[in-house]
Amino acid sequence: MELNIGKLTSEGAELLKNYVQKMGLEGALIATAEGLEMASFFSTDKDADIIAADMASLLSSTHSILSNTEKGKLNEMIISSDHGSIAVKDLGEDVVFGVLAPEGYKMGGLIVSLKQFMKDLQAL
Repeated sequence: MELNIGKLTSEGAELLKNYVQKMGLEGALIATAEGLEMASFFSTDKDADIIAADMASLLSSTHSILSNTEKGKLNEMIISSDHGSIAVKDLGEDVVFGVLAPEGYKMGGLIVSLKQFMKDLQAL
């Protein structure tokens, strides 16, 4: 999928806001592979710059592990914790997408929400 980076940067925050509210998530972020925030929306106070840097670091480490184990490219990754989940998706073109889901959010629902976002992103 080819991304329109200019539109993603200018319209991304509104797209993420609509996505987060529609899917009942805590927040979402799009960042460069270098950890620079391109767009974000969080329903609570979060530091988007720190989360963007962490997502980029996680993406880099995951790419390294996949390469070293010859497992191919990252589709998506879901991290489950005591207080919710985080989904990370490589959008290609050195762009990472991260989603914060609340505690109790179903894994299947999170995967469906990622697919929905991809449809919304392709419509840009």
